[in-house]
Parts: sequence; C-alpha cells; structure tokens
Amino acid sequence: MLSALALLLTTMTLTPTALASAPAPDAFPRLSDNTAGSATLEVRKVLHGSVDGMFVVPRNRQVVVAAGRYLWKFSDQGVLRDTLRVDGTLFMSGVMFEPDHFVDWVFTGSAQRKAYGAAVDGNALSHADVVAALQRADVVEFGKTDTAAWAYVWANGQAHKMDLTLHREQVDTHCHRSIHSSRSVRWLSTCFEGLPPAPRAWTEVDPDSFAGFGNPEPRVDVVKFDRRWYHLEEGLGGQLVGATAGMVLKAMGMPGSLPGRYWFGDAHTRLRVGAEVVQFKAFVPYEDGEYRFMHNMRWWEPSETLPGASPWFSVHPRGYLHHKGEAELLRHYEKDIGLYVVRPRSAADVPAAQRTVPPWRPVFEGPVTRYAAVTGKVEFAAAQPQASSAQAVTTLPAAHVWLRSPPPSPHVVDGPPPVPVDALWPALHQLPAALTVAWGLPSQEHDYTVLRVELASAETQEVMRRLLAAGADPMKLADATRARANRGRKEAAASDPQDWELVLRVPDLKAPLEQGQVLLRRGSRQLPLLQARLTYVVQPVERVARAAPSTTTAPPAPSTQPQRQQMQAAVASATQNARTGLPPFLQQAQAMAQDTPAAASALAPHVTAAYAELLNHYNRAGDFASSAALVRHYLAQVHPHIGSHTTRDPSMAYNQGVIASQTLAFAIHAPQQRDLTDTVIATLIGPTFDPLLQTNGTLMYNLACYYAVHGDKPRLLQSATAARRLGKPPSQFMADKDFERYWQDAEFLQALQ
Repeated sequence: MLSALALLLTTMTLTPTALASAPAPDAFPRLSDNTAGSATLEVRKVLHGSVDGMFVVPRNRQVVVAAGRYLWKFSDQGVLRDTLRVDGTLFMSGVMFEPDHFVDWVFTGSAQRKAYGAAVDGNALSHADVVAALQRADVVEFGKTDTAAWAYVWANGQAHKMDLTLHREQVDTHCHRSIHSSRSVRWLSTCFEGLPPAPRAWTEVDPDSFAGFGNPEPRVDVVKFDRRWYHLEEGLGGQLVGATAGMVLKAMGMPGSLPGRYWFGDAHTRLRVGAEVVQFKAFVPYEDGEYRFMHNMRWWEPSETLPGASPWFSVHPRGYLHHKGEAELLRHYEKDIGLYVVRPRSAADVPAAQRTVPPWRPVFEGPVTRYAAVTGKVEFAAAQPQASSAQAVTTLPAAHVWLRSPPPSPHVVDGPPPVPVDALWPALHQLPAALTVAWGLPSQEHDYTVLRVELASAETQEVMRRLLAAGADPMKLADATRARANRGRKEAAASDPQDWELVLRVPDLKAPLEQGQVLLRRGSRQLPLLQARLTYVVQPVERVARAAPSTTTAPPAPSTQPQRQQMQAAVASATQNARTGLPPFLQQAQAMAQDTPAAASALAPHVTAAYAELLNHYNRAGDFASSAALVRHYLAQVHPHIGSHTTRDPSMAYNQGVIASQTLAFAIHAPQQRDLTDTVIATLIGPTFDPLLQTNGTLMYNLACYYAVHGDKPRLLQSATAARRLGKPPSQFMADKDFERYWQDAEFLQALQ
C-alpha cells in the first residue's frame, strides 16, 4: 500500500515546471529565508521570538533554551526534542520545587509531578554536617517562612526535603547571581551560608558579541550594505528637541548624548565558523562608521561546556522598543527575530529512505485554550520498505510537536508590539499510529486535559490514497465561532499549499470524547478517520466520575445547566446594549447569588465570571458608567452572598481579581469613584492578599498604579515585582505617568529589573 502511495505521489508531483532550471540562489539570503549555509554547514532558524537564556545539560548532551515562558530542549546540533511550559516555581538550578511535588523535566525529560521522598531532619546536625550532606546532592535549593526553613535536595530523579528550621538564619532565598538570564527570567535563586556554589547539573551559556569583538580575529565582516531605513532616534519631535534645547543643555555641560540619526539596512555578512564561512543578510544599523550588530544580535557558544556542540546566534528586538520610531523600525526585521543554529548540513533531516508518506503536520481545531500551547507526542506506525528498495525502513522515534500555539499576547496601549515565541516545526514523514495531546496547565486541574488518539494504519493509508486521487468531498468551512487552527511557523522549504494535516477537532474542551473528531486534510479537501479512538489519559477534575451517594446522604444537587444558559443569554444581551440589557442581567445575577446556599454555591463561579466578562467589555468600549454600575451592584448584592466560595473553584478567585483589576483601570483617576476603589481594595484585595501567590499580571500592574498614585511605596514595590514576574515589561512602567515620581527611585528601578 505504501509503495503504491509513493508511486502515485511521484507521478502527481513530477511536472514540467519542476524540470525547468531553478533560479540561482541568492549568495546572501535573508536570515528569515532559512537557506543560508556553506558546503558543509547550514544556518537554520529553530525558534521565532526573543531568547531569555541558554543552558547546557552535560549528562544528556542537550541544550535548553528559555523563551516565552517555555523551556525548549534541543539536541547538541539544534534539533528540537521537547518543550515545557513553566507552570510553577522554577529555581535557577533547573528544577521546579513546590510544597508537595517537584518537576525535574530538565534532567529526566519527565514533565510529571513527582512526590518527595521521606523527609530528613537536619536540625540535629551541626552546620558543618548540613553543608557536608548537601554537597553530596546534584541540586540543592532552599525555602523558608517566618518560622521554618528547609532544603530541597535532588539527585538522580528523586528528591526529598531536609528540615533546617534551626538553621533558618543561614538560608537566603534571594541570592543575587550575575548571570545573563537573571535579567529576563524571574526564577528563584537560593543559597545557604557556608555552602559553596556547587557545579550545577546544568550550566548557563553566557552570550558573546556576535561580531566577535575581543577575539584574535573578528567573527564577521561585511562586504556590502543595502540602505533600507533612515532612523531618527526619538522620532522627529525628539530630533527637534535635541537640536534646540538639547544643544543648549550640552553647552552647559549636561551629560548624555543627543538623539542620533543613521541608516539601517541589509549588511551582506560573512560569518566565520571554524574553517567555514556562511553568508547572509543581517538588518543592522551603520552608525559612526561601524556596523552595530551588538544592538540586536548575540552569539552563543555551548561547546565550551559541551564539546562538539554546534554554535548558535540570536536576533532580538532592540532594547528600547518603547521609544518613538522603534515600532516602525521593527517591521523591517521582525521576521528575522529568533534563535539560529549553525550545524552540519542534514543534521536534522529525515533520510529519504525513511520517508514513507508525504510530509504532514498535526493541528488542533477547537475553542481557545488559555495561556499554553496545545502540545502532542506523535508515535509512528511500523514502517514497510518501499517496493523500489530492499533497504529496511526504521520506525522513527516519537516526535514532540505543538498542534496549536498559545494565544498571542495582547498589545499594551503605548507599549512595544509583542513578538510571539514559536518554533519552526518541521514536517513529519512517517505514518502516525497514535498521538498524545495535552491542553491546559497541570496546576489548573479543572481545565488540564491529556487525550490519547489511536489510529488504524490501514484506514489512514486508504484515506490518504483517496485524497491523493482527489476523491474527497470539498471541505466544509470551519465554524466561525471557534478558534482557528494555529499551525505555527513552518520551515520555509516545506511550506506548500497542498500540505497534509492530521486534524484533531474538539468543539467542546470539556467533552472531547463525545464530540471530538479526527480528519485527514490535504489543501481544500478532507476526510474523517472514523476508526480513530479517543481516550483520556488525564481528565479534568470536574468531569471525574464520583461514587454514588449512600442512602444516608443528601441527594445530588440539581443541574445548573438551565440557569447557566440563562446567564449566558443575559450576558449577550447586556453586551449588545448596556442600557436595555444590563438591568435584566443585574436582576438575574442577584437572584442566583441570593438563592438557596446549595444553588448559589453551584452557580457562584459562573456568576462571577459573567461580571468579569461584562466589565472587560464595558472598559474596552469606554462605557465607564456601565462599568461602575456593574461593580457597585456586584459589591452590594452579589459578593456578600457568594464571595467566600473561592475554595470550590479556582476560577472564582481569578475572576474576582479581574473585577478588582478592571475597576482600578477605569476608576483610579476618577475622583467621583474614590469610594469604589477603596471598597474594592478592602473587599476584593483585603489584608491577607499575597502578591507572591498571584497569577494575574494585569491585576498586579493595576495595583502598582494604585499604590503609586497613593504614595504607598512598600506595596508599590511588592506589586511591581509581582507584575514583572508575571510578564509585564519595564518599558510599560517607564512610559506610564502613574509612576513618574518613581522613575528615578533606585528601589523602584531595582524592582523592575
């Protein structure tokens, strides 16, 4: 069957156009073309977006890259093997230690939460004995509270805690380490007095100058420069100020430099790697007679720790995107931003003899999945040799893939445009036998789902044959109410309008088994795989079947589905017209919140989510009068009755935070709403609010604004630190006049770093 399939594919793709002579390749291609190389080396983009740090794991010869709240695990030659969303407290040692579990994916490849072994009492040990015991571990980190302290001790895939309460004063949970990644990631760094910094199980790669300044021989030289953009720092207005007031200040001896003016363009670059030279165009400024690669390019050399590893380089956004003129400049090099590896040719290629089917990709179609990518592992079917070759075909190892990228980050008003992080996922070349697909975050058990899809190879081959023969019905249009499939960034050489896709379509994330569908698609045609079997590996908590109640217990609560549908209809009406739709919504929400305790408890998450959704809508529309009416009603008639049900559903606390955040957003500068902001701070934030436990970056940023306006510096610093940890950029703080009085404050600037 496969040999016939390959023969049909060959006859369909061999056209006169393919036989015509191809145009000569550009000797200096753009980096985003992904075709640069030499006789034996290739320059390949493996990630799009900004790189926060690079680490080497010598024990398994892997390179781990931090980018976009993910860890990306590569082979030493730059082949992507796995990814992990940082969902927990990651320490600089590479392990996520939580109070009741740990995740050691960096070293073991396991993303599963693991339980700690038996605890060890270190209180009976002397300080010297504690140090000696900890030095025997591969990884050691520390934690403490006001009354206790402990060590997390990890070695060879196992971990335990050591009680160090009597040694609490020697524990430091905020050690400062002068390393590159500490500027961009918010991982914890801890230490213990007297314990020397041990060789870590992974080692950070410190980036070098891309041009190789300081080396005996420069790494690059430029042979030609194509002008593309004349750049005015700080825009035309900044140039005028610099030419007038700036010149006066400089004459008075004021330090600093005036806004510059210079050309950006394509530098025809020759990069030396060992005895080889690779050529490409790099978009850089030509300033004061020099090509300034340093502003947006870095060189990474893991071979110092991992002999034989390929070198890498990265292109990143310039560090002052919030300045005038930078957003216009970004569009000239946004496609080039990312991580590149310079490796031997064909290091990542699947040999032709192992390619048994046309290249294909798995994709996910369904409702939006918050925060994280839809990830998967593809297992391949046992392969048969081609009829034209007697060579045995080796089944390829399982491949890690993203079926859909995370939703893009929203563009902050007056902030720099976001640059999404994603991989250039290669096509797959063997028949799939099974996929294991995951969406959600393990920490959010009400959403986290892992699904296994098993395929019948004979059916997959038959459907593929029918699609090749163009025997399928035209594809139906996707449901416009569903999120479109995000197919990620494809390798440029593999992009084709007739790409094959294995589609997992899930109309309802909470009911994938009942409504899920698997299809094979080619271009505009698709056919279902009716024999595909879907089973749960991890099921959302609220869908886990519970044992039937005994005769002595109360009967189960009635279904809330009718009330939830009524609430959804009321939200839709209030969204379309606040004047006519908001009063009925408020009346219905109040009735649900003040129903019997059992009914109110069951409906509490949905009522709270409805208020958060409407408040977001009115704020975006600029209808702050409706926003204020909504929040006042929630605080007076709803929150007193259902606000304490946050332990039942984690979404309750999150949506209460959304309500607080969005209230501050519209009311913080409205004197007539002062009582409203005070009530929100007292009621929804409260005295026990802990910034370290928050997951809503917008809430923490708006709280920082509130405390800045009211001059509460300690809480401002706590909130700003938490907002930075949750992804808010320093440029946003430095462009917001709420913080203007703190722009020169050393403690505030330290919190932003």
